[in-house]
Amino acid sequence: MSQAPITPITLRGAVGKLAGWEIEPAERRGTVLLVPGFTGSKEDFEAVLPLLADSGYRAVAYDQRGQWQSEGPDEVSGYTMADFVGDLQGVVDQISPDEPIHLVGHSFGGYVSRVAVVERPGRFRSFTLLASGPSSVEDINFPPPQTVAQMVEAGGQELIWQQMSTALFEAGQRPSPARMEFLHQRILQTKKANILGILACMTEPPLKDPSALRDSGVPLLVAYGDTNDLWAPEVHEAFAKQLNAQTVVFHGSGHVPNEDVPEQVSAALVNFWKEQA
Repeated sequence: MSQAPITPITLRGAVGKLAGWEIEPAERRGTVLLVPGFTGSKEDFEAVLPLLADSGYRAVAYDQRGQWQSEGPDEVSGYTMADFVGDLQGVVDQISPDEPIHLVGHSFGGYVSRVAVVERPGRFRSFTLLASGPSSVEDINFPPPQTVAQMVEAGGQELIWQQMSTALFEAGQRPSPARMEFLHQRILQTKKANILGILACMTEPPLKDPSALRDSGVPLLVAYGDTNDLWAPEVHEAFAKQLNAQTVVFHGSGHVPNEDVPEQVSAALVNFWKEQA
């Protein structure tokens, strides 16, 4: 494990401060930005960041607007896909103004990231969709976003937490009490408008034509677990073929391989990036 510490950083978002983490290797081979998904945060990559630094990569992760420790508006209208993408593009310019970076988007973070790649492909050395399928509209084991939004409107963040914690236990996962408390507090401190805004974004595919991502010229990797969480393996595989992307499967892992098998995720990313050198 890397001896370099994870350092908290503050990034500029379009509507306020974005909380981030950064880890710097002894000798830098490149910079990677990791973007969390729905109800997530930079902490989702806590185990991966030091491993990437061990391999020579400066690694940065951040909370998207309104998530956990990042500022964001109180109005749902401030959480459009364009808003999330604009923040991501701004973060890229702050952390690496002169050199393209490797981009990793987990779940909804992959939705935001793929739009950013299509917008400015020259800013990215590679792009990895980590447990991030085609859309939340079809071929996904997730209630319709409009239905979830109605539930959140009625029950708020606590209702989301009750559902998440139940799902964890039903999946046989038993996080430590400290981890459960963190997950609970993160949900409560994530703005309700963020949750509703993301659900609104999920009502349509992030890209109307996925071939735009394939045609961006940015090397693509589709990496996913095979335990049928959210998207079935065959959905990821078909998506990868549509994108002409490489694939990596984390056997026995679910929707968060970055937490389940961080060593495998880090190794897969580093191997992919080395191929692009």
